[in-house]
Amino acid sequence: MEEKEQRTLLVTKNNGEEFKVTVPSGWYVTFGPVAISSKDSGRMPMALRIYESEKNQRAIFTEVTSFRDMSIPIEVKKTNVQEKEGYMECEGVRKQTKFQAVTTEWANPDVVEDKPALIGMPKDEELYGKSADPIYDFKA
Repeated sequence: MEEKEQRTLLVTKNNGEEFKVTVPSGWYVTFGPVAISSKDSGRMPMALRIYESEKNQRAIFTEVTSFRDMSIPIEVKKTNVQEKEGYMECEGVRKQTKFQAVTTEWANPDVVEDKPALIGMPKDEELYGKSADPIYDFKA
């Protein structure tokens, strides 16, 4: 079996900051308290350590809450809400209304896509069958 030359880790810190680190093949990674031998290790910040060999530590990142190998595909559930406010007239009474479209999808957070708007909101001409009147224009 052919071994990968390197792997990229996505690391998340306590403050929500994320960064990527690429580790060469054959190196190994550990995760745990900064000072393992301390009696207060339960309150120690967590650290991600990268070793080239058993005695050659190459990096330590503190205040780490999680990490993952970027070759592991994941999907997160995303709910998208699109709203548009406006006015409608029914039986001579003008009422404020809100149109809303809600969709839910699973998406890979590592892939950024340019997507079109969820829905095309109706124009006044489509709703009323007449030319748009400023009184009935929708606010974005």
